[in-house]
Amino acid sequence: MTICKNCHNRFQGNYCNQCGQKATVKRIRREFIFNDLQLGLFNIDSGMFFTIKELFTRPGYAIKDYIVGKRVGYFMPVSMLIVLSTIYSFLYHYLDIDLFYQTTNKFSEDERSMHLIKSLDGNYVYYVLMTLHVFSFSSWILFKKKGYNFSEHFVLNTYAASQRLVFHTVTLSILYVVPEEPQIRQLITRIQLIVDISLIGWCYFQFFKLKTITLIIKTVLSLGLSYLILIILISILYYVL
Repeated sequence: MTICKNCHNRFQGNYCNQCGQKATVKRIRREFIFNDLQLGLFNIDSGMFFTIKELFTRPGYAIKDYIVGKRVGYFMPVSMLIVLSTIYSFLYHYLDIDLFYQTTNKFSEDERSMHLIKSLDGNYVYYVLMTLHVFSFSSWILFKKKGYNFSEHFVLNTYAASQRLVFHTVTLSILYVVPEEPQIRQLITRIQLIVDISLIGWCYFQFFKLKTITLIIKTVLSLGLSYLILIILISILYYVL
């Protein structure tokens, strides 16, 4: 007799007769990420809107449910991020929104900097995946006592990034109608940054269940470490590209 990790129904066989989840749900490890890429992208209609709803109503709790085995109904994390990144990148270029260059026009006379900016802008999905490894490493270091492995932190930060990507995609409509003035665009990017940090804090607060002060300190340190590593990586890319 098997107890389903998703709905707690008792059943026999390979699949739960109540919710359909597999009888054997293993802990998330490195090979899970590769299976995600192989299977998730071919099932885009499977749980996308449900997962988005969960990420904007109970993000940390939903991600923890997924990690511990309640996976029926959820869209796979890496596949979801790739789909959302592709949609965002397409709309960003199709709507001809010049946010990225307006806020970096001070580098316009530096050919090396502009080449780096164009490289990152043209490979948005890869850039997001690269930053995810950095954020996952930082959260794994700062919240290591909670007992989650690196792959589970990667799933946490992947879903959290998907949540932020939905928000950024929605704000594209605002950017499309507002005047193309650097001051306005910079104000919007600052608001986005504040919302992004707030969403990360909300997600971590529900997921890790720590005292508020402890959580704030660890989250700030995690983000600080992430940005420090990213600055170092971008500096290396600056001289390599």
